[in-house]
Amino acid sequence: MDYLDIANSKLIYGLGAMVILFVLVQCTIFLVKAWKRGIEIGLTKEQLMNTVKQSAIFSIVPSLPIIVSLIAMAPVLGVPFPWIRLSIIGSAPYELISAGIGAKSMGVEGLGAAGYTAEVFANSMWVMSFGIIWGLLICIVALKKIQKSVKNTMTKNSAWAGILISALFFGMISVFLSEPIVKGGVPFFTLLSGGGIMFLITIVERKFKVAWLGNFALSISMIFAMVMAIVYTNILI
Repeated sequence: MDYLDIANSKLIYGLGAMVILFVLVQCTIFLVKAWKRGIEIGLTKEQLMNTVKQSAIFSIVPSLPIIVSLIAMAPVLGVPFPWIRLSIIGSAPYELISAGIGAKSMGVEGLGAAGYTAEVFANSMWVMSFGIIWGLLICIVALKKIQKSVKNTMTKNSAWAGILISALFFGMISVFLSEPIVKGGVPFFTLLSGGGIMFLITIVERKFKVAWLGNFALSISMIFAMVMAIVYTNILI
């Protein structure tokens, strides 16, 4: 049996539906509580409804990169598990990197490569899940202490806090960029294409004051990079 038969099985879809249903119930509870609290502090129903409508509209744009990521991950990881991951926590770069680590730890070259069996897929799922759970656990146990420490640091030396956050950001980006740069070929040129179109969108947004374009920058750059990856594959391979 091919691992994708398991990855796209009714069981995994059912588990995914249960998780998403749980999230929807949470959202509904928070929405009801927020609505009641809004009435208590003197907001009108019209104001609350306008807020709900605006929030719904502005939630569509950030969802586009998630949809694109799901489309990109589905051929190698199936639909339901990436659907679960991207609907709750995680991102396409993290999911693909962690899934790849899970494959390589089992002696397979990469996602969907020769030897990528159901057992390897299961290992990828475990790595994807356990790799990110620690952030949630740390937030539950130590978030207040961390917030207090960060606040004290920023109060004493705001410049140091900026340096620390910038260092963390560049460290994270370096992890994502290092593999395609080292591999070269199609991954490297795809990286350049995605980065190039993102750079152009940023210039257009700032020069012509097109603020809304920035909301679509990630989606456009991802789609463009995916298209160019196909082009480069046909040219170079």
